[in-house]
Amino acid sequence: MLELVQDDEVYDDWPFLGRREPHRPLGAGSRLAAVRRTLYESALAAIGTGREARVATYVRADPGTDVEAAHALLAKYAQEQRWRVSRERFTDRPAAFPLDTRAALIGACRYAGSGYADGILASDRTALPAADETYESYLRWLHDRCAFIAFLPPTYKGQQ
Repeated sequence: MLELVQDDEVYDDWPFLGRREPHRPLGAGSRLAAVRRTLYESALAAIGTGREARVATYVRADPGTDVEAAHALLAKYAQEQRWRVSRERFTDRPAAFPLDTRAALIGACRYAGSGYADGILASDRTALPAADETYESYLRWLHDRCAFIAFLPPTYKGQQ
């Protein structure tokens, strides 16, 4: 009898198991990336093809960050994905976050969780809390409300 393999038991090199390569379990970052991608795809499937996904942009503004340019880049990517960008934008400035508490991120999650947006678009994983447990709780909380977190692709520069 075949047994289903749990997601956290699948190795990074799963297709190459018989090729004498070392076996390593998924790291926390890889597992969370897979969880985010799965929940993101599930939320987009729930939206269906009948309407555009609505996203709110979120920027964690480190010192020297051009906030307007960051939001514009996120909006441009969203439009290329055929997502509708919310007028509501969320920005956490350096003084606003003692590492784990980010008022604008919490506001963005509440905004999406309340149904005003289908998701939150951020630049990358570093914009969100560093603690894996906290990050996963944001992902799952949003998923329970049919919302998602999306990131810009690492190579995206805004050119078409």
